[in-house]
Amino acid sequence: MRNPEPDGFYILEDFTTGVAASDNCSAAVTISQNPATGTPLSVGVYDITLTATDDLGNPTDNAFELTVAPVLGVEENNLNSLTFYLNPASNQVTLANPNNISLKEITIYDLSGRLVTTVNMTNMGTEKTIDISSLQSATYMVIITGENGRSVKQLIVDK
Repeated sequence: MRNPEPDGFYILEDFTTGVAASDNCSAAVTISQNPATGTPLSVGVYDITLTATDDLGNPTDNAFELTVAPVLGVEENNLNSLTFYLNPASNQVTLANPNNISLKEITIYDLSGRLVTTVNMTNMGTEKTIDISSLQSATYMVIITGENGRSVKQLIVDK
C-alpha cells in the first residue's frame, strides 16, 4: 500500500529495479513496467504489470495490484469528541457527536485501503445511526470529515 503526496497523487516508482529474468534461448532479457515509472496515481487500486522480453521479442508478464490509500491516523481539531458506540457492531453503529460539530461525510475503508462506502453526515445533529449490514466481518478505518478537519476511527464489524 502506498500513500499519496500532499497534492493527492502518488508518483509510481520503478518496480523493475532489482528484478532479474533469464531465458534459455536468449542472451538478453529486458524488463519493462506498465504503467510507466513516474505516472501520477490518485487513490485507488491499480494493476501493475512487469514484462520480461527476450531478444527475439517474446514477452512474459507478471502482474500485481498496487493500492494507493489516503493517509490514515491523523486526528485534527475538536473532532476527538466523536465516538462510535456498540463497536464491535454487526448491523448498525451509531456515531455520537456530543459537541454537535458540523460534519460533511464519513468514508469507510477496508484495511487494504479500498473505499467501501461513503455516508453523508450534513445536518446530523448529535447522533446518527449508520447501516453497516452490508459489510463483511472485518476491521475498517473510518474517516470522519468535518468543516474544520477530520478524524480517523476504527470500526469492527462482527457478525
